Amino acid sequence: MSPIRSSILGFFLGALTMAIVGLGVALHLTGWFAALRPSEAVLLPVIRIRTNADAEAIRRELTEFLFGSPQLPTTLPEAADGGMLVRLPNGFTSFIAVSVPPHPNGALVLYHTGHEGYTARDRAAIRAFLEAGYTVWRLNLPLIGQQTSGVVVDLPSYGKLTIREHRQMAYLDEVTEGHPLRYFVEPVVAAVNQAEAAGFTDIFVVGLSGGGWVTILAAAVDPRVDGSYPIAGGLPLAFRFEQPRRNWGDWEENLPELFRIASFEDLSILGAAGRSQIQVLNEYDLCCYNDPRYLEFVPAIQAVVESLGGHFSVYWARGEFLHRANPAALQVILSDISRRRTP
Repeated sequence: MSPIRSSILGFFLGALTMAIVGLGVALHLTGWFAALRPSEAVLLPVIRIRTNADAEAIRRELTEFLFGSPQLPTTLPEAADGGMLVRLPNGFTSFIAVSVPPHPNGALVLYHTGHEGYTARDRAAIRAFLEAGYTVWRLNLPLIGQQTSGVVVDLPSYGKLTIREHRQMAYLDEVTEGHPLRYFVEPVVAAVNQAEAAGFTDIFVVGLSGGGWVTILAAAVDPRVDGSYPIAGGLPLAFRFEQPRRNWGDWEENLPELFRIASFEDLSILGAAGRSQIQVLNEYDLCCYNDPRYLEFVPAIQAVVESLGGHFSVYWARGEFLHRANPAALQVILSDISRRRTP
C-alpha cells in the first residue's frame, strides 16, 4: 500500500474510531446503556379509574385544576399570517400554523411539536398526513417557536421577571387562574374550539416528545378529541423515578399536584375512554421513554378502557433508535385515524 493510501486509510479509520467513541460517550451520558439493564424492582400500574363515573369525576377535577373551572376554556384563536394566534393570560401566545392538502378529506389533525421545535421529523410526519388528505394545524410548546426571548411578567411576590424556561413557569401560579400547566394545554383546547366552529367533525391530536405529553393531557380533559397519538411522550411515574437520568422529562411532566389527581395511567385511560389512544414508543430511543416493562402495564390499562368503550394500545417500534415516529408508526396512526373517522 502506498504511503498516500495508507495515510488516507488511517485518517478514515481514526475518524471512524472517534465517531464510535463519541457515540458511546453520548449513549453513556444519556443513560441509554442503563436502559438496557432494567432494575429488578417490581413496578405496578396505578389506576384509580374503574367506571365511567370515576372517569367523569377525575376529568372534572383535572379540568378545574388546569383552568380554575370545571368547564373547558372557550378561547378562540384569531387570524394571523400563515395561520392563527391564540392569546393566553399574562402575555403568552401560541401560534398555530395551518397546512391544507390539495384534496382535503374533511378531517383535521392537530400536530404538536416537542422541545426542539419544528424539525425534519415533524415535517416528515406532517407530510404523511397531508398526503393522506388531512388538514394539519401545527402547534408548539410555550416559549418554543415563538416568544423565544421570553415573556416579561410582573409578579406580585417577585417583581418583574422574564420567563424563558418551562420550569420558571411555576412562578406564574399567583397570577394564573388554575395552574400554569394551562399554558401548555389551552392552545390545543382553543384549536379544538376553532375546529368545531369551522365544521370539522373528526379531530385527531398527534404529538412528538413534549408535544406527546401535551397530547396526553389534552385528550384526557377534552372528550371532543376523537383519537390521540402521543409519540415518545412519556412513561408512568414509577419509570421516571426508576431511571430519572433518562425518563424524568421536563418540569411540566412531573407535577405532584397533577399526579395526585390522575396518574399517567389514569390520563391514558381518560384519553382513550370512548375513543382511541395509541402511544408510540421506540425500542432504542436515544432520548428517553423506552423501558419495555411499560408493556406489562398495557393489559391493565386496556381492560379499563375497553370496559369504557374505547381503544388503547402501545406501538413498540422495534429497532428504532431515533426520537420520532418512523414510517411504520405513522402507518399505524394513519390506519387508526381512518377507522375512527365519521362514515
